[in-house]
Amino acid sequence: MWYTSSPSVFGGLIGYNTVWQAAHKTTWIETNKDLKIDGKVLLAGKYGFFVVPGKEFWKAMFNSNWDQRGKDDYNEAEDLLVINVKLNKLEKIQESLIYQVRNKDNNQGVISLTWENSQIEIPFEVLEK
Repeated sequence: MWYTSSPSVFGGLIGYNTVWQAAHKTTWIETNKDLKIDGKVLLAGKYGFFVVPGKEFWKAMFNSNWDQRGKDDYNEAEDLLVINVKLNKLEKIQESLIYQVRNKDNNQGVISLTWENSQIEIPFEVLEK
């Protein structure tokens, strides 16, 4: 009897410690308000969103060039905000990739990426002018 197991997504199909974007073109995020993320300010605007998966922590990058083909055009010098995010390992498998922006409290929320047994959450605060 032959037994094959499919490789895991992160650390398998998508290597650790390499820049990744989820779609054929760059994944982007747009905000009409300034956000405070990890003590840093991300001004209102549209940004390319990239991650570097790791075994325990991921790096998340908000890049000034949102309209690019993807990681092959990625230029680290165009990153405006870079943070490290703790990886949450999930008990239940999430078969399709899900990005979510959720409201937590008045001016606070979370940007999350979930796929397979991996999830990252990026807390943010909306800054009022």
